[in-house]
Amino acid sequence: MISNNRQLEILSLLSEKGNVSVEEFAIKFNVSKMTIRRDLEKLQENNLLQRTHGGALMNRVLLQEMAYNDKREENAEIKQCITRKAVTFLENNKIIYLDAGTTTFELAQKLPTQDLTVITNDIRIAAHLMLSNNQVIFLGGLIGKETGSVTDVYAQEMLKEFNIDVAFLGTSSVDNEMNLCTPDINRMKMKKIAYESANKSILLVDSSKFYSKSLYKILNINDFDVVITDFDVNELTNFDLKATEFVSVKCNRKEDKEC
Repeated sequence: MISNNRQLEILSLLSEKGNVSVEEFAIKFNVSKMTIRRDLEKLQENNLLQRTHGGALMNRVLLQEMAYNDKREENAEIKQCITRKAVTFLENNKIIYLDAGTTTFELAQKLPTQDLTVITNDIRIAAHLMLSNNQVIFLGGLIGKETGSVTDVYAQEMLKEFNIDVAFLGTSSVDNEMNLCTPDINRMKMKKIAYESANKSILLVDSSKFYSKSLYKILNINDFDVVITDFDVNELTNFDLKATEFVSVKCNRKEDKEC
């Protein structure tokens, strides 16, 4: 239960900015950091936000996907930086899977123009890569008009037939227990099949996806061989992440070219 106006304003600011530090709150409300920490603790107890190291994130529940163009614009610079790092994990003459999504589309634009076999369920990725000298396999099925991807049973059964060297996957959200989530059951099934069919799995996820959830759990972040993210892994002190290689990138508009 929210006990004062300051806590309401804290939630309003988090809703606007997504992630705010204790110091920012203390300055804005002209109170001590200890007072802010007590407010954040109370709001977290009511499942209204998620405490982080030095601040807080708004708890979000994703009931449906954002429009594709909106998703492309969201954190565009960070996605560019993450995918530049992802390219370094590629080797010639490998079979790779590119999950549907805006981050993997950015990766598709950075792929070598030959010596790869690329499997994808994203029509935009397939259309872009067909102009290269790579071999491109587009999974069949009903194309979702909002996402431009196929995730139905036909695509799922087709994906099961491939031996994949490296699967690059994205996610709609990562919940408080570090489970990848999606609001769509077929998308959940596609990601699981791709993961199970691959010798190596790499998750591409920007920091805005953390501490939010949607209906279906896919995999835990610890299941991946590599996670490439701009999220500060030091905030995940309550989780044993030793099984996963975290590759952290620091990106903003000024630093993006250096990533």
